Amino acid sequence: MSARSPVTLETGYERKKFGHGWDDTDGDCQNSRAEALIASSTSRVRFSDPRRCRVASGRWISPFTGQVIQNASDIDIDHVVPLKWAWEHGAKDWSEAKRETFANDMNNLWSVELSLNRQKGAKGPEQWLPPQGQCQYVSRFVRLIKTYNLRPSSNQLQHYKQLLARHC
Repeated sequence: MSARSPVTLETGYERKKFGHGWDDTDGDCQNSRAEALIASSTSRVRFSDPRRCRVASGRWISPFTGQVIQNASDIDIDHVVPLKWAWEHGAKDWSEAKRETFANDMNNLWSVELSLNRQKGAKGPEQWLPPQGQCQYVSRFVRLIKTYNLRPSSNQLQHYKQLLARHC
């Protein structure tokens, strides 16, 4: 995550409005990126430092492709519901604490390929779907927007229902 983010002029979105980056709420030196990697690895992870702060390797199965990834540096942590998308659909009205909680919510963090996370960007399922795992992705997206009371348009909601019917 970049420490600097430009303001999206139309909406006022800035990444920093969701906190300073990956949070370490429990103070164990493992930020939410490391904790997401640890939680989603199908094998014991190895760390790059003696304090066990930074994950170096493990075994992750991408929900977007089914590919096995073993090097942590080949992984991006995807916000299933992108922060900018959330901002534009109600998060701008939240407290800073709620936005930071959302940005670091393990249910909203997925270990995926760098290239696909970059391809997805700030798009929701109405604009982007992964090559595989569409049911899992759209289901999780919808569950998160309901959990956080985000407000997609009626057209977006209808599209999500159609995607769920088609892929699940």
